[in-house]
Amino acid sequence: MSLRSALLALSLCLTLNGAAAAETNEWAAGQAAFAAGEYEAALLHFNHARDRGLDGPAVHYNIAVVQFKLEHYDEAAETFSLIASRFPQMEGLAEYNLGLIARRQERRDSATQHFLRAFRLSHDEKIQILASQRLRELEPEMRTVSRWSGAVGIRAGNDDNIALRDEAGVPVGTTTESPMADIWASFVGPRTGRDGFRLRGSAYIVRYADADEFDQAELRVGGFHEWRRHSWRAEFGLHAAASTLGGDRFDQKLGANARFARYFGDNHVVDLRYTYDDVSEGDEIFTGIGGSRQRLDGRYRWYHEDHRVQFRYVVESNDRESASVSPERRAIILDYRYLPLQGIGYETGVELRDSEYADITTPRQEDLVTVFGTLSYAFSNDWSILFEYRQSDNDSTDPAYRYDRRKFTLGAMKIF
Repeated sequence: MSLRSALLALSLCLTLNGAAAAETNEWAAGQAAFAAGEYEAALLHFNHARDRGLDGPAVHYNIAVVQFKLEHYDEAAETFSLIASRFPQMEGLAEYNLGLIARRQERRDSATQHFLRAFRLSHDEKIQILASQRLRELEPEMRTVSRWSGAVGIRAGNDDNIALRDEAGVPVGTTTESPMADIWASFVGPRTGRDGFRLRGSAYIVRYADADEFDQAELRVGGFHEWRRHSWRAEFGLHAAASTLGGDRFDQKLGANARFARYFGDNHVVDLRYTYDDVSEGDEIFTGIGGSRQRLDGRYRWYHEDHRVQFRYVVESNDRESASVSPERRAIILDYRYLPLQGIGYETGVELRDSEYADITTPRQEDLVTVFGTLSYAFSNDWSILFEYRQSDNDSTDPAYRYDRRKFTLGAMKIF
């Protein structure tokens, strides 16, 4: 029996103290009928037990469970609501089941609110885990929807081709391989009500032990307004970012973004995202990178409990001052992820990307293939250890831009 089924049948294990013989007989007959899958008979016996004086949480809960099994969802919701109001010790469990009913009736927003209340009200870790899993299925992009959330991580590892160039084309004495470490963080602010404005931001710092000219840092902040209607999600926002390379100011960005997502049942999501960036160059050594960048990112995701499959198609267009940094790009990304709230998880995938530099003196075409994998261990609901590996092979019509790269890191991440 699954954990969810065990919760639905939990009341069969509850005890009845001080029950008279008639009530006990009806209760036992209801248990036997439930175990045999005879739900109509089970409901009849449990109702008789209640009518003859059994008025504790167990009998009401069993009635609600059988109503759920019979797909009498409105009646089951009414009984679970009664349990939540009369028996505080079962409020979290009742809210979880109200969430299951709302999801069966395709009321996503109501289901989300019930699962959130179940997570917050219950002191039973099993119910909290189940509620979190259901929330992740309903709102895959947001662990919480009414308070601050985010993540922070630190990693260390090795990158064997920081410069992204073939060894034969690298000047003598130039370091292309180095141990590295990075730290990163991201956050999303709370939303007031179903729709509303939210803040978000991110930052990262990368340091190379043997090649500090490639050290990087970026800070990004912004806000967006979100609309949620049944199975539709939309957001529009603005953002600003600044980055450094080798300790020098690399660029600044001001941009806008939009997103439209459509949820099909509990398992399928179609997601379209657009980003526009106006790019300004930083210090004089980075002349030519100013201009604009546009990106269109289409995604399809399939979820089932802790499993996710994602397909992405990304188109990027650049209009920079220098044609050497103005590629037209298209990418296909396919990945599979298994990520339980606790225990061992993993993710693996492949990216195929082509880049066209059409306006330079000698036009260039590049084809990049990247395979990646992550092995994680979540030792609590908030903390994980991660090992990540990426391998890239870039083919180019200009031999100077052909390269391969291997990078691995080991780190830790906390979600809050």
